[in-house]
Formats: sequence, C-alpha cells, structure tokens
Amino acid sequence: MNSLLQEAIVSTKHVTHAAIIRRKDGVIKAKSPQFMLEPDDWTRIVSAFENPRAVRTMEAGITLMEGSYRAIRADKMSVYAKNEKTGVIIAQTQAHYIIAAYDATMFASVAAEAVEKLGR
Repeated sequence: MNSLLQEAIVSTKHVTHAAIIRRKDGVIKAKSPQFMLEPDDWTRIVSAFENPRAVRTMEAGITLMEGSYRAIRADKMSVYAKNEKTGVIIAQTQAHYIIAAYDATMFASVAAEAVEKLGR
C-alpha cells in the first residue's frame, strides 16, 4: 500500500504528508515518512465523519498532526480543512480513510483530486 500511496498521492508534489488508515481499527496501512497520527487524531477523524455538521461549525474544526484546521467542507464522504498556511483533506472509503496534508506552496485542488481519485 505504500507504493500505492506514493504513486497516487505523494508523487503529485502537492502533498506534504499522507496516509491510508483502516477504518475499523485505526491501523495505519500506509504512510509517508513524516506522517504522524496520535490517538486523539484518530478519534477526531471518526467524529468528523459521524457528525460532519459539527466539524463545520466548531471554531477549530479539526485538529490533526498538531495543527488546528477550520473545516471548509465536510460531509459523509470527505472533510476539507485549512488554516492560514496549510490544509488537510480526508476521504472516506468503505474500508479506509485517506489523508493528505499540503502547505501554502502547493495547490489544494491537486491534492484534493488525488485523494478523491484514490478514494473511488
């Protein structure tokens, strides 16, 4: 799965960190070297998909990899969130979460397209 993550997402050069995480238990199936997931991060991801309206209305939105992001889009299939310099995109498949982070030098649209395409 690491090669899939590398080929589909990281190779776009518009993603700083990425991971594929199994939904049923939070096991990281593939990740880029810099990706870190704390137990609280896992809980926040699950909560964001269980109640997307709440993550859109919360002040901080979602906290992930020690960064707070304001959700700009959240529904049952994906969460898009950003702060002043970085952003995160999380897509949900039947079995996995696909997570990608990007910074201000990258195009969020390219990162989002890669994540959504892999999530299909």
